[in-house]
Amino acid sequence: MLVLNRLRPAASSQAQTSICLVNTRHSLSKSLKSTTTTCSDFEPAFLNENDTDSSTRHCLPLTHFWKCLETRQQATAAKLFSTTPPYCQYGLGFRTFSTVLKTQNCWNCGESLQQTHTYFCTTCKVLQPPDEDRNYFDIMDCEKSFAVDIQKLQRTYRNLQRSLHPDNFSQKQTKEQELSEKQSALVNEAYRTLLGPLSRGLYMLKLQGLQLEGGTHFAMEPQFLYEIMEINESLAATQTEEEASDIGHCIQDRLQELIRDVSESFSKGDLKKAKMLLAKMKYFVNIEDKVKEKLSSS
Repeated sequence: MLVLNRLRPAASSQAQTSICLVNTRHSLSKSLKSTTTTCSDFEPAFLNENDTDSSTRHCLPLTHFWKCLETRQQATAAKLFSTTPPYCQYGLGFRTFSTVLKTQNCWNCGESLQQTHTYFCTTCKVLQPPDEDRNYFDIMDCEKSFAVDIQKLQRTYRNLQRSLHPDNFSQKQTKEQELSEKQSALVNEAYRTLLGPLSRGLYMLKLQGLQLEGGTHFAMEPQFLYEIMEINESLAATQTEEEASDIGHCIQDRLQELIRDVSESFSKGDLKKAKMLLAKMKYFVNIEDKVKEKLSSS
């Protein structure tokens, strides 16, 4: 059964809501982790706030919570709960989840911030510190996808900088000026990272705990490395701006192909292939930079 307990810790006066999943259709001698079940195997019930005796338990339908459990996608709502140490009852180990969200108060007036992610206090209108829990996609209000809407990204960037730019806080108190510099720098970094396909892809890998060590980390096919070597040699031998431009156009075509392949790999959840393609993309981006340098000096 699904048991909702309201427990009052001895060291704190703040009540904490915990959720425990207890299987009602399988032997209590089996751990919940090792049992394959569906949502229908669990029954919801409440416990009184100050009474954890099972005799006081009474059933209560939790329609909205079932909806979160019924599909794999919606089950990610479980991320709203922070894991707490496991408890053991009736010989069955089960895990509890806290539904107490992290509360934030305004550093200036002390009022509780009404919104989870907010830049300004709604009471005193003072700028708040950056939220360390937000990733770049959250900051720029973008879907966490390689196929970012660039126009929306640019609009969000302009709107945020209108509000957060340090020039707007030149007459404010020192701490707010410092916060504006931090917020503005964070927005700039998020924007630059998500704007470029290569940096965006590498950041998405980073969010999954992956990175390109030493620049590539992959043992590239000899044919690919030979192609890169030939392109570099051709670029070094160019005598005219037109020749360098032709190489630049070829590089752009290859990058567009890689961008499509990387996007497809991320959409399929194939991080290994995405990582390999991003390593190749890095070679071509380096050549593209050399082409731009060649054209600017000619």
